[in-house]
Amino acid sequence: MSFLYEEKASRSALVDVVWRTVDTSDGTYLAAADACWDMIFSDLAAGGRRVLLSGPSSQPTPVPYTAGNRNIGVRFVQGCYFTHCAAADMCDRTIALRMPQATAFDLADVRWPFPDYETVDDLVEAFAAHGLLAHDQIVESILVGRPPGVSVRSVQRHFAKVTGLSPHHVRQISRARAAVNRLQTGEAIADVAYDLGYADQSHLTREVKRLTGCTPGQSQHRGEPV
Repeated sequence: MSFLYEEKASRSALVDVVWRTVDTSDGTYLAAADACWDMIFSDLAAGGRRVLLSGPSSQPTPVPYTAGNRNIGVRFVQGCYFTHCAAADMCDRTIALRMPQATAFDLADVRWPFPDYETVDDLVEAFAAHGLLAHDQIVESILVGRPPGVSVRSVQRHFAKVTGLSPHHVRQISRARAAVNRLQTGEAIADVAYDLGYADQSHLTREVKRLTGCTPGQSQHRGEPV
């Protein structure tokens, strides 16, 4: 791993994790599919700053990094979404937001302050107070296995609105990420396949490779976060 990585829990229920990195060399990180919205705030080694907004990803995505860059990231929970744009238009897409000055960026026709690791939660709270972030209870219910109380067609509409993906695809992504997290702790591939409901070890191998870019064996020794 050619970057230093640190993460912390957020005080916001809309956030899965807040992380920061210092890139120690040039390289490319293969980000697994996550079906989540993400934001990345970078201080660039070449000078200047950058803010990226990423929609839900359905497949592994190569992410280049450059020595000297310092990055802060926010991965929002599945079920959380930005209200100013359609998820279908942002699925597997990352855009650079306009920065009229070094200390601010524009999003949804509003100017926001560029955060640091300590204040990024304040920014998330400001997004939510402005109505820019929302959370879909139907999506959350499906992902945690609770009966949603609505029709299958309604569930599909909710997932399309939040992620741009089908419920089945999001569940596949969640299971593959859970598999990798367990493999990285040293659990046996066969045990993980059984516990997570894969048909067999070959099924797990195909799905993990397709959705994370790495085989289960590679995942066991991968030092990078998923």
